[in-house]
Amino acid sequence: MFRKFAIATVAVATLATAAVTIAPNEAHAKNRRAGAIAAGAIIGLAAGAIIANQARPRYYAPVRCSYRPVTRWDPYYGRHVVVAHRKVCY
Repeated sequence: MFRKFAIATVAVATLATAAVTIAPNEAHAKNRRAGAIAAGAIIGLAAGAIIANQARPRYYAPVRCSYRPVTRWDPYYGRHVVVAHRKVCY
């Protein structure tokens, strides 16, 4: 929970800072390269955050398995005997 909050806070702070520093003024009105570089940096940060968020390991519930005996009637012994074991997972 705290991790998501921290990531959201950092993202908002980064975007707010970028919006303030990219605001055009008269000195930069004809310099369009600065805006393109800043836009590329912001898009790169956003793409990196999305990729990093997808790279975390997922939780899978542990699979519980046991071996159950397979029995068959044996007329020689006159009772059921174990002939194999079957793996049962649930």
